[in-house]
Amino acid sequence: MMADLWNGKKLPDRNVTHTNINYRLYDGRTGTLLSFNTTNSLGSLVADVLRTQSEHPDAQIHAVEYDGPAWR
Repeated sequence: MMADLWNGKKLPDRNVTHTNINYRLYDGRTGTLLSFNTTNSLGSLVADVLRTQSEHPDAQIHAVEYDGPAWR
């Protein structure tokens, strides 16, 4: 495996973590809740942001992370 480099410098080795990300997506202009979920995948979060943006093209997506499941 190749070392991770940033600006030509090697980044320190790190272990992969599996942490839940509890979030809600709001329209930053109106405060309207657009989506919520709990995931352990940044890819899933990004996909939700992109899907939400396509469903609400005029919205200014604002993500907020919470310390527990997003629906409680």
